[in-house]
Amino acid sequence: MKVLIIGAGNVGAHVGYLCMFIPEIEEVLLYDVNQELLQGKCLDLNHSAGVIKRDIKFTPIQNLRTKADIVVITAGFPRKQGMSRFDLLDANVSVVDNIISELEFDCLKDAIFIIVSNPVDVLTYYFYKKTSIPREKLMGMAGVLDTGRFRYYLAHLLNKKISEVEAVVIGSHSKDMVCIYKDGNRQKIQQAIEETQNAGAKIVSYYKGGSAYFAPALGVKIMIDAIIRDKKEILPAVAILNREYGYSDISFGVPVKLGKDGIEEIIELALSPAEKEALESSIQGIKASLNYLKTNHKL
Repeated sequence: MKVLIIGAGNVGAHVGYLCMFIPEIEEVLLYDVNQELLQGKCLDLNHSAGVIKRDIKFTPIQNLRTKADIVVITAGFPRKQGMSRFDLLDANVSVVDNIISELEFDCLKDAIFIIVSNPVDVLTYYFYKKTSIPREKLMGMAGVLDTGRFRYYLAHLLNKKISEVEAVVIGSHSKDMVCIYKDGNRQKIQQAIEETQNAGAKIVSYYKGGSAYFAPALGVKIMIDAIIRDKKEILPAVAILNREYGYSDISFGVPVKLGKDGIEEIIELALSPAEKEALESSIQGIKASLNYLKTNHKL
């Protein structure tokens, strides 16, 4: 199996590193506009393969006209202080446009695409509308990360083991995410929700200019693993909806069954009236961004 990672920054490079621990992957292709960074990351990763005696190649590539089984897109600009949602969207739509123009889709007819670049809900939909990729072969990574953060805070606040906590996060990858967990002290659950909603910004404040990469990369690895090994595993992911949850022609986080063909099923949770209301509120920002794209980027 061959994985193509577009963007060799912190998230992309760590995804590449974690691919080393999926035995079915024989080669990882990495692409980045910063060729010196790219060469360094690939050499470091190849050295790592030597350390653990793993027969895997990390190959730096200079263009995107290549074949791959899974394509992971992490390239893009981070949101900086003072940037509006639309400023970030403008910047990263341009990045996605460049990627689409360079990919050789005839070589990627059976490939599965995972979008990581932000705003991931909107860019997943944009990628779908600008290409001919079937919706089951396109997804965004956000829910695995947000659910992991929520699970961590719940375990900490409710004095449970992380492995004992069953929770899920759906909706938008933003402060309006919908965190679902029904058992326990409501005050502590609400505190866990607020901690989860602010987790990304908290890490940015500690890193002083960088953003999270260990957990996001691990989220991508879990999705790749489920696909390559045909696990039929239910994981939250950004998906293109077609009447599921009562929505169409939009993408946001929902539980999906992942296997060798990509999204094999969208799982519709039985939401309470309050959860349905929270979900509708959650996707208002996505709708506003999509309207902006239609007006300013000819979507």
